[in-house]
Amino acid sequence: MNAVLPEGRRGTVAMPAEWSPELMAGIDSRFRVRYELAGPEDAPLLVAMGGISADRHVCANGVDPAPGWWRKLAGPGQTIDTHRWRLLAIDFLGSPGTFESMEPADPSKGPSPDRMHLTPGDQADAVAVALDYLGVERAHRMLGASYGGMVALAMGIRHRARLDGVVPIGAAHRGHPQAIGIHAVQRWIVEFALRHGRGSEGVALARALAFTTYKSAEGLDARFPHVWEWEDGAPVYAVGRYLEKQGREFANRFDAETYLTLSASVDLCDLRPEELGVPAWLIGWEEDTLVPPWLLRQTASRIGAPSHLRILNSDAGHDAFLLHAPDYEEALKESLSRSAG
Repeated sequence: MNAVLPEGRRGTVAMPAEWSPELMAGIDSRFRVRYELAGPEDAPLLVAMGGISADRHVCANGVDPAPGWWRKLAGPGQTIDTHRWRLLAIDFLGSPGTFESMEPADPSKGPSPDRMHLTPGDQADAVAVALDYLGVERAHRMLGASYGGMVALAMGIRHRARLDGVVPIGAAHRGHPQAIGIHAVQRWIVEFALRHGRGSEGVALARALAFTTYKSAEGLDARFPHVWEWEDGAPVYAVGRYLEKQGREFANRFDAETYLTLSASVDLCDLRPEELGVPAWLIGWEEDTLVPPWLLRQTASRIGAPSHLRILNSDAGHDAFLLHAPDYEEALKESLSRSAG
């Protein structure tokens, strides 16, 4: 790997004053887009978006040398080489620092003004505003994984003139009842915890539950043998310790209101693939139970633009989008260099 970090830049731009979320036309809030760029200024631009836990920091760069959420695939010398490409990412609207409510909290009027109903299309609007601000007429590709893949599809529908193509990874045009049901239970947990003043613990529990769906059954079985230790008179399993650790670490950096907003936004996704106006390269995994292959095939079959679908295999399941593997790296490189036709 080339150890020299690429150029980096961060900034914030306000959403237009007349803009409001598509499902909340009357909301009295001010929204802003927090973005980060990594890579040479004259390189072709890629937009990269991850799952709801991802932020604008995709990979290490000159402004922030810390590893980003896509550290195993994006960065200097990686599959998505930031010495060759310039990467743009944003913090999802609804995250801390992306909005300011102008209405005082009034419990008698229902949910907190911080509780918003945002769609992947709203996030796509934010990407378009960032492109405008940066003076970029058209990006080479928008790569989106998990929730970010829904945003990429929405971008290709709403703002097709701003992209040469989209690469949805582990993402379809809608959710299906199993995933939506699990998300509903997670939000139920967080809501219950908030009512008892323990929002952070609720987020930890919800995230721990989520991790049981991110990996495949085979992957979990291979990683965690069926053994336990006695602790305070009860058996404790390695997989339980793992889930607790993941949950608590997540809760330390993710607040309850953001979790509720973005989790619900995943389930609000309901796009029409026929309206996609740019070529698409879809990537998924046979073992992904959240976005199963049959749903990806349904999405691909309805896309009106040229498209290509790659179904891969990985015991990592849905989390495979974070990991490097030869076939996945090949699929990513093809999506950046080849014509969908």
